[in-house]
Parts: sequence; structure tokens; C-alpha cells
Amino acid sequence: MIEISAALALIEQTATPLPPRRMPLLDACGRVLAAPVVSDVDSPPWDRAMMDGFAVQAIDFQAKSSAGVALDVLVDLAAGTVSTMTIQSGCCARIMTGAAIPTGADAVVPIEWALNNTADAHAGGKVCLSTEKFRTGQHLAKQGTAFRCGQEVLSVGTTLGSAAIGLATEAGATHVVAAPRVRVAILSTGSELVAPEALPALGQTRCSNGTMLAAAVRLLGAEPIPLGIASDRPEAIRALVAQGLAADVLVLSGGVSAGDLDLVPEIFQRCGIEKIFHKVRLKPGKPVWFGMLKRAHEAPTLVFGLPGNPASSLVCFELFVRPAIQILAGSPRQQWHLPRQRARLMGPVKAAPDRPVYLPCRLLRSARALEATPLQWTGSSDLLGLAGAGGLLALPAGGDRYDVGDEVDVVLWAAVECA
Repeated sequence: MIEISAALALIEQTATPLPPRRMPLLDACGRVLAAPVVSDVDSPPWDRAMMDGFAVQAIDFQAKSSAGVALDVLVDLAAGTVSTMTIQSGCCARIMTGAAIPTGADAVVPIEWALNNTADAHAGGKVCLSTEKFRTGQHLAKQGTAFRCGQEVLSVGTTLGSAAIGLATEAGATHVVAAPRVRVAILSTGSELVAPEALPALGQTRCSNGTMLAAAVRLLGAEPIPLGIASDRPEAIRALVAQGLAADVLVLSGGVSAGDLDLVPEIFQRCGIEKIFHKVRLKPGKPVWFGMLKRAHEAPTLVFGLPGNPASSLVCFELFVRPAIQILAGSPRQQWHLPRQRARLMGPVKAAPDRPVYLPCRLLRSARALEATPLQWTGSSDLLGLAGAGGLLALPAGGDRYDVGDEVDVVLWAAVECA
């Protein structure tokens, strides 16, 4: 049995980022760029109107006049239309936001500046425009002011959020090179397990671990691959383990302890999976197993055997599987682990004598400090107590009692409420 810190160090030493690949832009949403995006156009691609109004020559507005400037409207320009006309002194174009500025114009006067009820002037008519606030170049975006053709607009290491996806599209990138989505195979073992849609008979229980772990995988931006349920028979487990080894990560729950039907460690060995550690000084989650299947010319598959009790399984996922997935995805180090903070205890708790213990708590940030209230929890099979938790109290081994007002470590796995 090893310490939590030693287990985490082994995971960090074993996991390496998956090699990047070229993929369609939308498939890369949420992924990290492995090659820069370089634009094939200027932005704006041409001088563009930034307001609805009239495209004018600044020379007509040099003299300020309370009577305004009367101009002939030569053409109406909507976004997407282009005119070959040249705007000369004494003339203008009625123009809508986003339209290309016609040759000769060097500013846009908003419709709201029209005087003497001339705001509705169109091609062939006259408009009278106020000169009071006019400045050369106003309400006009010059070609290339945002970025130029050939310019790098998204650098290596950028996470492709919605704005970055939009920028890449504007720059002409239909495909990008990015870290691939981590594929995580999920297998639950136990002859007592039935599918979620089934009504359990006596001695049976619904398989909550499969959907719970799939949700945890998806929340990390990885791809869950459900393998279903394997009964406690070596051949059944081995067949599904063999399928799961085609993924980047295989996460199996159940069968990793020391009971008569805890068959998983031996099956892992028969499948050629190298054990890196088995059992961590931790409560809940002591039986957790970690190893890897090495493959020639391919990235290895990381393999986790999690305890079957749902709360133990989820705690081990968040502590150990999460950093492995984040590393494979190429995420920055600060995203590998759930954040930890110090919090002021709002209720008494007791640590375990022999192992660090993780207990569900509700977190509230007040003006004074982060406050942690222990939640009622009956143990590692209790998801009701865990579902309402915003984090986990992380208490070191020793059996110490902690009272209201004491400072303790907490692991945050949800947004903290504010008082």
C-alpha cells in the first residue's frame, strides 16, 4: 500500500500527452491547439461600415455649420453589396452596418445625425447631415485592423472555446491540429448489477457506477465508451477488458479488493497489463489499482481498477483518473488536479486513525473565509450524501477530532456558493 502523493507521482510519470492529429474544426471544440492557426485573409477584408448611416468624404465636413451639410445620395449599400461608384465631394452613399465602404469615402455619418427630416433619403435623393461631432475616419473599420493575411491568430496551447472557433473560421481554418479527445472505456463488474432501466430484484442493484463515471469523463471533455456490465466470471470480464484496451484509458469498477470474487488484478495480469500500484492509503478507495498496457508504435493504454462502492469509485476517479485524462489531453498542469483550499470547519468531524479520509462537505464562501459544513454520510456506498457535496474534507490520518472553527484542507469539485 502506498501514500496518495506517491500514487499521484506515479500517474504523472506514466501518463504523457497523446500525439496531436488533424481534425475538423468543430471536432476540436474544447481541445488544445498543437499547431497555430494562420489567417488566409485580412480582417476586416476591406474597409467596412460600423454603423447604419451615410458614407461621406471628410472634406465636406471641415467647416462646422449649424445648418449641416447637404449631400446627394448616389447609391444604397447593404451588407454584401458592392458598388463601383466613386464617392466625390458633395455626394455620399446610404450604407448599412457591415457593408464595404465605396471608393472615395473615408467616414460614416450615423443616420441619427440627419437633419431636417432627411434620414429616409435614398439613392437619387438628398440628405442633410450634422457636422457638430464629425471626425475623420469615424465609424469605419479599416482593412486589416484586426489581423492581416499570414498572421498567426491562434497560438499553440490555445484551448478552442466558442470565440476561438469563430476566429479560426474567420481566418479560414476548416481543420486544425489539436490534442485528440481522450477515449475512456468504462466497465462495471459484479453479478449483482443490473442495467439502469431494470427494476432490481432481491440481491440485485442498479449499475450506477457506469453512468456516474461516464458523466465524470464527459465533464472533463473526454469521450466515454460504455462497455456495460461483466458478471463475476473470469471469461466475461476478460473479454470486455480486451475490448476496453483499445481505448486510451480503461476504467473498471469493482473486483479489485481481496474477496473471493475480486478477480480483476489477475485478469489484468493475464491481459499483459503491467501493474504500477495496487492499494493506496486512502479512505474511501483503498483498493484502487493502476497499470498500463504497452503497445509497439502506439501510445499505451492506462488502466484503472476502481472500488465497486459508488462513492469510493467517484473519489478515486477524481483523485487519480482525472489527472491521467488531463495529462493525456495536453491540459496545463494547473488543470490536472481538483483545486485545494483551506476552509473553516462548521461542524465537528473525526479523522481515521490509519488513513487519510475524504468526507463530503458543503462549501460556502463568506466575507471571512471559505466555510466547510460536513454532510451526513453513511459511507462508501452512499451517493445521496455525496451528491449534495461541493467538495471533500481532506483529513490526514491520526484519528484527530476537528471542531467548529478549525482550519482543514478541502478539495473543491463544484463552484463555491457565496454568502
